[in-house]
Amino acid sequence: MQSASAAGVSLYNGKYSVWNGSASVTGSLFDLPAGTVKAAVGLDWRREGYEFTGDTRVDQETIYSAPFDNGNALDGVHRTVKAAYAEVLIPIIKGMEVDAAGRIDDYSGFGTTTNPKVSIKYRPWQPIMFRASYSTAFRVPSFNQLFNASYESVYTGADYADPAKCAGGVVNVAAGCPALSSTNGNTFSVKYGGRTDLGPETADEWGAGVVLQPANNISFSADWWLIKRKNTIQTLALQYLFTNYDLFKDQFHYDANGNLTLVDDTYVNTGGTTTQGIDFTFHGAWPIGAHGQVDVGLDGTWLLEKKEKVAAGSASIDELGVYSLADDLGLRWKHNAYVSYSTSDWSVTLTQIFRSGYKNQVLPGVAAGTFDPCCDVTNVKPYILYNLSASYTGIDHLRLTAGITNLFNTDPPFAISYDSNYGSGSDWEPRVADPRGRSFNITASVTL
Repeated sequence: MQSASAAGVSLYNGKYSVWNGSASVTGSLFDLPAGTVKAAVGLDWRREGYEFTGDTRVDQETIYSAPFDNGNALDGVHRTVKAAYAEVLIPIIKGMEVDAAGRIDDYSGFGTTTNPKVSIKYRPWQPIMFRASYSTAFRVPSFNQLFNASYESVYTGADYADPAKCAGGVVNVAAGCPALSSTNGNTFSVKYGGRTDLGPETADEWGAGVVLQPANNISFSADWWLIKRKNTIQTLALQYLFTNYDLFKDQFHYDANGNLTLVDDTYVNTGGTTTQGIDFTFHGAWPIGAHGQVDVGLDGTWLLEKKEKVAAGSASIDELGVYSLADDLGLRWKHNAYVSYSTSDWSVTLTQIFRSGYKNQVLPGVAAGTFDPCCDVTNVKPYILYNLSASYTGIDHLRLTAGITNLFNTDPPFAISYDSNYGSGSDWEPRVADPRGRSFNITASVTL
């Protein structure tokens, strides 16, 4: 047991460093009938450095299940980022203003990107305000996505056929499409790692909303938003690569005899996503008795659309209310709500976390609804959790808080999740639920 221990071993370590400088000028330009035009301009300079080490032992004796991270090891890389921006605020008429901004970023060894933003606010009457915006955005690859060393791993499953001969790589022995597996002597490897030729991930973003405040103690808002991402930086699930073989032929490599030997699953810029929804907020407060007050609130999101394309020419995959292989799940509705009662010294708060259900994952080769008779495997039930806390501030400079997380000791709903990158060998979905039961906590904070 001792020889297999990781005690005293450095599993991995790293350092991320940033040197930055900036300069900006803000002020008023001139007056219009509706108010003063204001502007801001600025420059940014930043140098980012990154290094990461995995298992550095000379004698790399195997330590069972030690979480070494050698795949992300980098000796030391850096880049310089230069940026310039400008913004102007223009009052159009009384209660209406337009904000226009633009930013140019230049990344050494990568390129230049320009992104504008325009927003408008209009308050025709004090209790109501309308707002809307449009902007573009970008994301450059991380150091690891660019520079990680490539490595190959033999695929040990038996759930894919040769996609060059069998549509979608679907296994069908009767049709001459046997599984690619070691038992058949025709297994393949998968290549992972970074790519230095990655480009930026870009996005267009729209938004429009309304804020209502009929009284000082009550507010409500609803904001519609739409985000379209393009050229997303990702590694694709093998299922997507095999299903869309015609779009990813260059990532499948064959030997002289026509046998599949390697699938390239390094990072790529491909496809995009379309996501839209409406964010709701409500907050209210009412006095109770001589010294008490009740507060209630809710922050929720109603998802209207979530679609993904694995490549520009592929069909859209509808991920609204269904299991997806990566990113966030497309839950139709989720919210955090609370009700609180407070006095000058005490406060008690009950919160609710709600996540709507969705259609479960169907594992390859398993018919829907036949995985396990113990559970509803077609649909994942909603996840509802309650937390309770109480605080006391009757002593100067001291705040005492006691709380109960997962008040009713709720188990997460059954979900088939272990056959995914986010799985943990269990029957719950870690992107939505928490497997831990009821827990208690006490905190004390002192303000000097």
